[in-house]
Amino acid sequence: MKNKLMMVISVFVLLLLAVGIGGFIVFNKRLAESKAEKERQDAAVEREVLNETGTVKKTPVVLEQTFRLQILSPSDGSTVTSPNITFRGNTVAQAEVFVNDKEVIADAEGNFSLPLTLEEGDNPIMVVANDAEGNVSEAEIVVIYEAGE
Repeated sequence: MKNKLMMVISVFVLLLLAVGIGGFIVFNKRLAESKAEKERQDAAVEREVLNETGTVKKTPVVLEQTFRLQILSPSDGSTVTSPNITFRGNTVAQAEVFVNDKEVIADAEGNFSLPLTLEEGDNPIMVVANDAEGNVSEAEIVVIYEAGE
């Protein structure tokens, strides 16, 4: 009887141990997948591409995107010699678009544009678009203004 009880307890302990190890393995797998996804997202934010002129250019940083939000001009990392530019983009029709501290409503095709005045040096431009359902998309670029001599 005592041997039978010891055997039942041993089997029970082995089962608990197997379940614990299995849970630990599943947890570690999910943790690794989560870390890999985070690394992929970080790499997407930091991606650099070689453009037509052979120079390296950063792609626009897409912070959050639940629907289309494209920055058409100026391009990320571009250098301009005039402080006055026209910022252009495309998103969903009639979306509210905020470019830094200015607001504009996208037209029926989703196009939007507005004038911006840059300061000398790097100018971060943050774009946030909201659609009628409350969804949000965000992107950010940097434009460099170098005053002419």
